[in-house]
Amino acid sequence: MSDKPLPRVASNADASLSTDDVATYLRDHPDFFVGRDALLSELLLPHGSSGSVSLVERQLRVLRERNQSMRRRLNEMVRTARLNHRLFERTLELTLRLMETAGTEARLRRLEEGLSSGFDLDAVAMHGIERDGFPPALHRAVAVTAEAQAQPTVGHLLRPGRIVCGLLRAPELTFLFAGHESEVASAAVMPVEVPGGVLLLALGSRDPNHFTPDMGTMFVRFLGDAIARMLVHEALPAGGSPAEGGAGATGTA
Repeated sequence: MSDKPLPRVASNADASLSTDDVATYLRDHPDFFVGRDALLSELLLPHGSSGSVSLVERQLRVLRERNQSMRRRLNEMVRTARLNHRLFERTLELTLRLMETAGTEARLRRLEEGLSSGFDLDAVAMHGIERDGFPPALHRAVAVTAEAQAQPTVGHLLRPGRIVCGLLRAPELTFLFAGHESEVASAAVMPVEVPGGVLLLALGSRDPNHFTPDMGTMFVRFLGDAIARMLVHEALPAGGSPAEGGAGATGTA
């Protein structure tokens, strides 16, 4: 297509030609400006307080802004991927250490230590909510409250499979992080089903934006599920080890 001048529209047609007609025509003919570079450079668009710029300059500016936006999004995705990778490595390392540890008390102590030292947390707490009677080892490992007494304060945190992230109410903070509630501005709380009741695993941060309702909880859930399975295999009505339970069951049969 050449740069020859466009034929003028008759004056009587000018009166009936509206800006909407021009816009519709250009929308239906997106290649209209192909080959009309001179016309592109003559078209001016308002640009705030800096006057007017040509259509070509405006398009270049828009493309640059889009490119910067895409670059920022890509950098954010890379940063998130690196954080997730680091979180995965620490979660895997802690899970392996828990598997190498024997005994409910030792496992829960190692879980608390591992979370406190390797996950950028300001507070870690575990609280047992007893329903049908915890094994003695769990009583020795964590503070225990009967479910009926805990319901008014943390009842909504006990729903199976539900992880609560974000801001907690003052009574909830006091219950979960007794003595350290002033250090917690946001938290993640996971109920872990264990023999005899629920183990509330609470993670706290001074940063109010560290835990948010829309954040992913895959790694917290993985750790909770892992410790739940370990405690289930370990617990017995008499507080013995799985090996003793297995031998006792065989002898009775």
